[in-house]
Amino acid sequence: MKRFLNRQRIAAVQLTTPAENPLVTDDNRLMDVWFSGAVLRKQMFKKVKKSEQEALVAELLQRGFLRSGNLLVDPRAVLFAEMENELLGGVMTLGDGENGKPVEFKINSTFFSALTADPE
Repeated sequence: MKRFLNRQRIAAVQLTTPAENPLVTDDNRLMDVWFSGAVLRKQMFKKVKKSEQEALVAELLQRGFLRSGNLLVDPRAVLFAEMENELLGGVMTLGDGENGKPVEFKINSTFFSALTADPE
């Protein structure tokens, strides 16, 4: 299967690996991708090859995306983030989805610290 992803429009990616889902094989992965625009659009990709997933992760990290577990987020897409406490983590909002409801993700304290760090 061939696919094209407009990587410049990616706001967030949720990865599924064998560690998160035992039904996923080492070479057969899943990804949920949120694309930016007037609203955030979610697309689930089935049967993504491990190499395709790893190449996308490397590119996004190089472009400055931040990682919270298996979630990668473009910090420019974050509208609001709030940390409950260091151990529990917090929540961030990227914008409104197609259903008009906010797209929110749980984040860890490391992600929040990286998001709020002063750029050098």
